[in-house]
Parts: sequence; structure tokens; C-alpha cells
Amino acid sequence: MASRLSELRRRIRERGEEGKGAEAAAAREMRAIRVSTSPVELWIVLGRESDYVVIPGTYCSCSHFTIRVVGQETEEPCYHLVAVEIARRSGRYHDLSAALDGEKLVDVLLETIFEGRTRTLRRLLYQRRSVREP
Repeated sequence: MASRLSELRRRIRERGEEGKGAEAAAAREMRAIRVSTSPVELWIVLGRESDYVVIPGTYCSCSHFTIRVVGQETEEPCYHLVAVEIARRSGRYHDLSAALDGEKLVDVLLETIFEGRTRTLRRLLYQRRSVREP
């Protein structure tokens, strides 16, 4: 298992260095949102149809990761893991880890996992953008 995880992380770094495709677009559009830094660094990647929980270099809640990577069909990471890698390197992400208390973080995670979209996080992002715009 440790060697598979090492290989996954290597491939994520490799694809992150290429910086193209859907994963690069997600980073450019700042759809990668850091929601927690402690005790585990958690991210949400906002998709067009669904949102996904990501633990950098380790886990994504998307079906590609769950079925194909964990099921050992492929060692290719999903684009959400790569998007987070690119976002971290480039600094192109929203960091809401300080804005989400424990209860709101739980709401965001439960909405993302069970409903496929997080209204709470999207509302927070919209409010932050509205405050900044004149």
C-alpha cells in the first residue's frame, strides 16, 4: 500500500508540473478551496456538476479515485488531486480554513459527500466576493 501511495504522489507531482488540462483550469479559476489545515489539510474542489473532498496526495471523494485508483485499475490520479497540487504550488486558491468553525466545516463536508455540492461553502465564497467588489 505504501508503494502505491508513493507512486500516486509521484504521478500527481508530475502532472502538476505539466500544468495543463482540466486540472490547470480548476486552479486558474480558483475552484480549489482549502477548508482545513488542522489536524488534516482538507480541500474542496468545486466542479461544474459536483464538488469533491480532497486530502492532498492521498484521497479524493470522486468516483474515479474510489473505483479506479483504490480498485487498482489505474495509478493515474484524478484531476481533482492534480488541481489541488497546482493550486498549492501557484498560490491560486481560496483559503477558508480560518472562516470555517468546526460546525460549518462539518456542514461543508457532509453536503459535499452526501449531496455532491456544498451550498454552505459556495455561499461563503459568494459573500466574500460581494464584500470585495465595489
